[in-house]
Amino acid sequence: MAHNYDNRSGGRHMTFDDDHDNSEYNSEDSFKRKNKDDDRFGLGKRQRFGGQNDDKPRFENWNSEAGRMSNWNSNKNKKWQDAEQFEEYFEDVPRPEKPRKYTISIAVPASILEETCKKDELRTYVVGQLARAANIYSIDEIIVYDDKCWRKKDVTGNDSQNLIEMMRMLLEYQECPQYLRKYLFSFHRFLGKVGVLNALNAPHHLLSKQWCEYREGVVLDRRNKSLSYVDVGLSSEITIDKKLDAGLRVTVKLPPETKDLTKRFGVVVSPDEPREKCGYYWGYTVRVAHSLTEVMTGGRFHKGYDLLIGTSDKGDDIKKTEYPTFSHALVVFGGVEGLEAAIEADDQLEATEPLHLFDFYTNTCPMQQARTIRTEEAVLISLCALQDKLLPKGKN
Repeated sequence: MAHNYDNRSGGRHMTFDDDHDNSEYNSEDSFKRKNKDDDRFGLGKRQRFGGQNDDKPRFENWNSEAGRMSNWNSNKNKKWQDAEQFEEYFEDVPRPEKPRKYTISIAVPASILEETCKKDELRTYVVGQLARAANIYSIDEIIVYDDKCWRKKDVTGNDSQNLIEMMRMLLEYQECPQYLRKYLFSFHRFLGKVGVLNALNAPHHLLSKQWCEYREGVVLDRRNKSLSYVDVGLSSEITIDKKLDAGLRVTVKLPPETKDLTKRFGVVVSPDEPREKCGYYWGYTVRVAHSLTEVMTGGRFHKGYDLLIGTSDKGDDIKKTEYPTFSHALVVFGGVEGLEAAIEADDQLEATEPLHLFDFYTNTCPMQQARTIRTEEAVLISLCALQDKLLPKGKN
């Protein structure tokens, strides 16, 4: 059945060629008469396409073949124009001035979670403060150790091990870039209160619109014989020229020319390269030590730590102390009972006094007025006091 649109009515009224009597549909007041109680064709159409205050519907250009083609071509051209103009813009991350070869490590006892914190929410917050302090002062390694000084003397091995594991997991979670956590951390009761953690905003916690030559990523589970796909927090994954196991966290270097490509690629490098070659602070590693002895001997540096510093209110005034140059420094903090109790509780140690174990035994807050300083407070105070005192080798 052929039909034509009557343009005088804005496309709402239709005339039918083979109708014998269509006067009822073509009269000006036909819709007013038939729909005076329900304005479906007037108010309803204006609501959908342009709002109630429009004088005319917005589909009158489609009443002719030329109008339909013009509208279609306009939309098509706009689509391709938008696609051609689309570009991904990045904010360049400032590059440090010089490489950094030295490292600074800290050791913290897990007993502080049992001594001073009663609920998991507070324990999570305290660990988050330790991570924040380490990030602020560019700490490269955090050692979680068992100082054998638990408040409850009958505490079981499982209880102490759970608190050590909780501290380790929270520190690793906090250090991990946000876009990788969904791959590397499944739900665990130790992570139940992570909402109280403050963001680290570390240099390697990059946003999708920030450009840095290095990025942390995780290998995706996509099959390819010679390549691996890696999520590095950009708008799309990148490829690397190695076949690695899915779920592996990697540090990737992105060549400068890949910045303007839609299909980006990179190479896997050592996690130390951003620090050693460019001077970026690239987060910290976490190590667990089951005794104070293991803190000293279990490091990843083949020559060990060449500067050992113990902290205590019974130590020497930091203002009167001068430290030698170093390559790998270690600063050890005690729990509520101090490092003296930790040394006495370690059966493997031959040392009986802190000065027998450490190169320096330092009081980093000689003007202390409170009877005790919490360990998370001592870490922040000590790192602030030491930043102008520690002189790495080769630095003038």
